[in-house]
Amino acid sequence: MRFIYNKTFIRFFVAFVLLSGFIVADALGYLGIIKDVFFKTYGGATQFVGNISNQTKDIVRTLGTIKSLARENAELNQKIDELSFENARLQQARQENLTLRRALSFDEKTSFGMVAAEAKFLDPTGFTRTITINKGLNHGIEFNEAVIVAPGLLVGKVTKIYPDSAEVTLITDPSITINGEVPDSGARGLVKGEHGLGLMFDLVTQNELIKSGDQIMTSGLGNDFPAGLLVGEIVAIKSSTSDLFQKAFVSPAADLRNLKFLFVIQ
Repeated sequence: MRFIYNKTFIRFFVAFVLLSGFIVADALGYLGIIKDVFFKTYGGATQFVGNISNQTKDIVRTLGTIKSLARENAELNQKIDELSFENARLQQARQENLTLRRALSFDEKTSFGMVAAEAKFLDPTGFTRTITINKGLNHGIEFNEAVIVAPGLLVGKVTKIYPDSAEVTLITDPSITINGEVPDSGARGLVKGEHGLGLMFDLVTQNELIKSGDQIMTSGLGNDFPAGLLVGEIVAIKSSTSDLFQKAFVSPAADLRNLKFLFVIQ
């Protein structure tokens, strides 16, 4: 036990001597250099750590701002997409409403007996030369009846009938033949489909006058189509004076790629 007490006493004594020595050295100015080095080193390290900490905080705040701006930008883009979609729907509804108004106005003015119909299937590329309408046997539709759009533009004729729908073959199909007439000159001939590419005004005698820009109407001959329907407009003369008959390329009057509301003439 006495040995432990002596050992503890020695430790306290050594600590006391060292502390006293530091105090005396400091009072005499011997520790100034050491203190200056320590505080400069400690101060520089503290400033460095502080700068790093501030930069880290700035980076975190910047990342937070970027994330917030990205979220707001995504929300704005979504709202823009929604508004664009809604605007497109309104424009489509407005166009359909305008087309329907014109069709109804034509229905009231014309002398034809007609059944209004709507195109349910058509090929926008024009390769398929038939369309399907939403009226059929149950609505009084009959085979070979003419189909038009307002204001009296010929589209085709009914070639297949089902209870609640019908198939219409377009005038650009080679199977369709129309007795046509040029109102200005009285020239008559046959209008035939050119495999979906357009129409050909054929079998026009050489003594009759036809030219580019002439309109062709149905003549009513042959009872294939009612008289007075607009078929199309001559865009070019194909034949020469040495040919037996004149021929001309014809552009359909109706926009056969964008059919919506139609009428079946009865």
